[in-house]
Amino acid sequence: MEDKIEWDKTVLVQERLKNNSFYEESSPEGRYGMWQGRPIIGRDSLINGGVYLGGGEREAIVVDDKKQPELTSIYQELLRRREAKEKHGEPFKFGVLKEVFDITREKLPYNQTVVYDLTENLLPDQKIALSVFIKNRGGECRHQALLAAYLLEKLRIDNYVNGKVSVDRNYVEGMGGHAWVRYINSANDVYIIDPAQNFIGKIEDTGSDQWFYERPSSFTQKIKRFFIK
Repeated sequence: MEDKIEWDKTVLVQERLKNNSFYEESSPEGRYGMWQGRPIIGRDSLINGGVYLGGGEREAIVVDDKKQPELTSIYQELLRRREAKEKHGEPFKFGVLKEVFDITREKLPYNQTVVYDLTENLLPDQKIALSVFIKNRGGECRHQALLAAYLLEKLRIDNYVNGKVSVDRNYVEGMGGHAWVRYINSANDVYIIDPAQNFIGKIEDTGSDQWFYERPSSFTQKIKRFFIK
């Protein structure tokens, strides 16, 4: 199955844009390059302040809480919910991933029709704020993953959690492309947060009915451990 899964979607973005005057090559400010002055969001990159583009031409989603107060508002609501549960004896970190999952699905429901209506008249790779989808209450997997990842990144920056967050994506032959959040906590446990497919849990708990979340390096290491004992 691994040879039917493409993980180089962000590389495809770079290849597609490399001759465009709005694109700048990789730099310390943007490991995947810059698009119209913003770092391109890719695997293991920062979320806030960046822009998320497709392997093919579609909207360029900007995540920037300095210009999108809706993001800060959702983050503050997330904190209030966790703090309310703290007052009832629940540790802040306990259940925080599920809280991020729930608030993402609540504030940005999956709705392909809304996405189509908001993007059908955009030029290829035209920037549009993530908050536009939030205000119109509709997004697809990439929009939901960006919101959830933004919230986790803010929690880490504000020292509420200590893990690493990434927006991962791939393309599975016969099934299409998909994006989700990968979170590694301080104990090195890998969690998947996938609002679009209604899944949250440890990566080892994913079943045959879930998406192919395993990164290529991790998949190969598992195969080696199986055969080399």
